[in-house]
Amino acid sequence: MEPTSEKKIVITMKEAGVILLLFVISRIIIRVIGIEMDYQALYRNWQYLSVDTLQHDLLKGVWYDHTQPPLFNLFLGAILKISGSFAPLVFSLLFKVITLLNTFLLLRLLKENANHKTIPLLFSLIYLLSPATMLFENELFYTSFITLLLLLSCNYLVTYQVTGKPGKLLCFFLPLALICLTRSMYHLAWLIIPWLFLLVSSRKQKYARKTLLTGLFFIAVVCGWYIKNHMIFGSFTSSTWAGMNIARNVFHDAVITDSGQIASIEPFSKISVYTNFLPPDPAAAFKGLNDRDLIQEMKNDSFINEKHAGYIEISRQYMQASKQYVRDHPGAYLKNVVQSAVIFFAPATRYPVNEAQARKIKYYDLLYSFNLSQLAKGKLERRIALTLSALPKFICYSFVFLIVINSWVRKRQIALLHLFIIYVIGYIFTISSLFEHYENMRFRYEAEPLFLVLAAGVLAEWFNKRSYKKKQAT
Repeated sequence: MEPTSEKKIVITMKEAGVILLLFVISRIIIRVIGIEMDYQALYRNWQYLSVDTLQHDLLKGVWYDHTQPPLFNLFLGAILKISGSFAPLVFSLLFKVITLLNTFLLLRLLKENANHKTIPLLFSLIYLLSPATMLFENELFYTSFITLLLLLSCNYLVTYQVTGKPGKLLCFFLPLALICLTRSMYHLAWLIIPWLFLLVSSRKQKYARKTLLTGLFFIAVVCGWYIKNHMIFGSFTSSTWAGMNIARNVFHDAVITDSGQIASIEPFSKISVYTNFLPPDPAAAFKGLNDRDLIQEMKNDSFINEKHAGYIEISRQYMQASKQYVRDHPGAYLKNVVQSAVIFFAPATRYPVNEAQARKIKYYDLLYSFNLSQLAKGKLERRIALTLSALPKFICYSFVFLIVINSWVRKRQIALLHLFIIYVIGYIFTISSLFEHYENMRFRYEAEPLFLVLAAGVLAEWFNKRSYKKKQAT
């Protein structure tokens, strides 16, 4: 790959003004109708350390956390320490800033990849004004943060392809490594594949050497966290919850009445519920490390502490039970995987945590996202509505991916950015369908702006070909 001079992408004052104006108007409207930051998530969410730990023992709490990569808890703790009683306001403002950054980064990518006068701004506004964007912007969680990192990585991938500058390569890998250190679903292996893409695409030895060494550095950084968890908790991973996560999918709709089987208990239940499956003192080996999070059953007074050390063994048993159940009932598991695959394409506003907020804009959500569940009542109606609501996304994704892949086969080449986007979305779809249940729509939405880049490119090419044919005809 021969580096060339970098083409300067300019976001005009008019484009920036339109985005800022519509952002301010839309956010005032949703605030008036009662959508606001759910600050209680800081106390409630399983993924977070107790608030006392975040405020007073942040580094120790993060180091001895066996359930989550460290970055987002570090982010939460840092904001709490810096802003004190103003933390709710600071979080609300920061997440709005993240939405704006995502929109401008998306616009820059679109202007780079969709050669059309209006499509880049239009598709940026599709993201900015989406009901899901508005809801996740008011959820104290890492969804929009992951989107920011993905968009940063994509932007630097494009500029590195053009210039070949080592700094751009570093800025491509850094967000990917941060994603691995934010969400456990993005495994160490997920980081290695893009590194291999770049190695294969390198033409010159000096180009390959830069890719080799930069990628190895960030892989080593992420691997270091895995090694830490292996040495302390005996698990070479960034989260020991894998067994409990897959059990929610494997045993969904299964009726297990034998109380001697761990599958008879809902995953992520209180640690005391698992007494028959644990030794008398399951956290004995970890006493004195971080007792507040590794030993106590509850956190923040009234919420389940899913970071208790006993869950390491419980998750292991769930994994064993899940593997056995899949061997004995492959059809039942396949059915659940298909359901999860359907949920992947459902409107992101169907994410259970946000459904109460989504009802406040249900008619806008129905019109914008085709979220028919806003009209459904009862379990059967909601399942039917979910399937029907997933159809538009499924058709759009299938159509765009078929065109891009067909062009790849026909031309025997593909832009590295497009290959990376296909890889990211394909990875999320596969892993979330196999391991998760009823959260896939949120996982998809993390990468939705990347899909918009592909879709805009396809649409722009179609318009340009049509315009060219008209000119030729006249």
